Amino acid sequence: MRFSIRDYSVSAKGKGWGDGWPANRSKDMARVKADRSGTRVNVHRRVAPLVDILLDETERRGYRLDPHTCGGYANRATRKSRKPSNHSWGLAVDLNWHRNPENWHGVLHTDLPSWVVPLWNRYGFAWGGNYKGKHKDPMHFEFMGAPADADDMLARARREILGHKPAPAPHNPGKYTVKNGDSLSAIANRLHLAGGWRPLYDLNRGVIGPNPDQIRPGMVLRLP
Repeated sequence: MRFSIRDYSVSAKGKGWGDGWPANRSKDMARVKADRSGTRVNVHRRVAPLVDILLDETERRGYRLDPHTCGGYANRATRKSRKPSNHSWGLAVDLNWHRNPENWHGVLHTDLPSWVVPLWNRYGFAWGGNYKGKHKDPMHFEFMGAPADADDMLARARREILGHKPAPAPHNPGKYTVKNGDSLSAIANRLHLAGGWRPLYDLNRGVIGPNPDQIRPGMVLRLP
């Protein structure tokens, strides 16, 4: 993760996710479903596979979700402000809001088992129950990384939760042509590049430019 899950100083836009509320991002969303309860939430397609794994793992370990009190994408500002909510980027989910209610009195009411928050923290999600001050929102989990971090956390979850083993490393031809849907993290994971996406970006900064999340189909990248 290039950004700490405890650092709220950089917005999702500043991390490369584009505009939030009032921009309508509904076309960027994908629906995921928790297999046991059938709970469905809409989230940004870049984090959707990761959220899908975490919802299923949360239920597999014993915390059941209520399909009627869970949600994801909502094009709105944060309550009591004009600041875009992470829900407006599809980067946040609310789980069982009647049993984990939001309040501004500094009182934390939650039925989440002790393992739920560390599980989601490990894969880049901050918990609203840890907000500083009087505002507590224990239903709320929000992804705090950049798009490339979402790819990295997905690869980690597939290894650690699903038990996927890395595929054998393919022949490294020295160059790679960017395809639709690629990201530096996805390329680094697919080609098993030592050090992940960062050495790949450093080697190709002159081609990519200052934002590592803005690669375009047709770019030819040198491989470290």
